[in-house]
Amino acid sequence: MNNRSHTTTVLRAMVRFFVLAMAMLWVPLALTLDTGLFHDRVSETSVTELSQELLLLGSTGLFWHLSARRPFGRGFYTLVAGFFSCMFIREQDAVFDLISHGFWVYPALLVTAITLTLAAFQRKTILPAMAAATHSVPFTHIMIGLAILLFFSRVLGTGSVWELVLPAPHHSLVKNMVQEGLELLGYILIFYGTLLFRRSSKLDPR
Repeated sequence: MNNRSHTTTVLRAMVRFFVLAMAMLWVPLALTLDTGLFHDRVSETSVTELSQELLLLGSTGLFWHLSARRPFGRGFYTLVAGFFSCMFIREQDAVFDLISHGFWVYPALLVTAITLTLAAFQRKTILPAMAAATHSVPFTHIMIGLAILLFFSRVLGTGSVWELVLPAPHHSLVKNMVQEGLELLGYILIFYGTLLFRRSSKLDPR
């Protein structure tokens, strides 16, 4: 690799860093819009929540597209797409509650069954693609995003933590903002990683 190639690699990394930094700034901006401009307590129809849903929907669609276009990893991509689909259905629990409380479980179970069935037909493509993904930088972004979304946001968004430092009723609003903000950050990292993952040309495990 010559100096020009090194320079190109570094410049591309700088661009990716700048894009990610700009994307992450959407978290405080969305929260500011919700609480300051719209006087919303980050409800189901808030800018923050809608941003989360759009990012998750985008990640889901991209992985379904990958499962259709990249046969060498179809089983693994189908599993990821199905997992994200179930997450998206869970995010729509307020809509499904209009039918019956907890109704979201049924479409999620249906999607799970379809996903596992499709993946079973492509089971030989699961482990090779999964192993390749674990060595890729894009999928690392996805895993970090999932860790923030599924674990860190839940722990730091626990009400008892904020009750120790803020008087009622302020701790409730702050807790909600912190949790939803961290969830949005997680979704941004997942979507960013998915975009890079889709663009990558080095993930073919063959």
